Amino acid sequence: MTLSRRPVLRDHVLPLIALSVRPDQADLVSNNAKSLAEAAYEPASQIWGLWDDDTPVGLMAMINPDGYDWAGWPLPEPVPGQKAAYLWRLMIGRGFQGKSYGGAALALAVQQTRDWGYTCLTAHVTDVLHSNLGFYQRYGFRDTGVVEDGERVILLTL
Repeated sequence: MTLSRRPVLRDHVLPLIALSVRPDQADLVSNNAKSLAEAAYEPASQIWGLWDDDTPVGLMAMINPDGYDWAGWPLPEPVPGQKAAYLWRLMIGRGFQGKSYGGAALALAVQQTRDWGYTCLTAHVTDVLHSNLGFYQRYGFRDTGVVEDGERVILLTL
């Protein structure tokens, strides 16, 4: 397995939209069509297809806080006044789950966080019993105890 992230090009859209999670995970992450559409209107967002060689396996979107409109909906701050990179979306297709792609994608997110000059990475997980919080905790994220709009804010300090 060699996971890479690539900017989404026209030829990538349909293969990425075709990816989906298991039906029991549908409430944990937005589908890729919605993520691709919203990324065009989300300030400071960057979205990438996740690929294993020529096979699309997922989608990842992040927000760089330097370009974010803090007067609008604020990104979570790990410490008041301290900005953190935000892992806005992470989706691994159902046929590729359990094969280490999720962990490899988080490593790419951590590298992007460092490249932007930040030492913290935040994300949200849906606050439901079958949440994917345990997945993130295995990679060092901690639950901050904050719930925003039905989602738990999680934090990874690098």
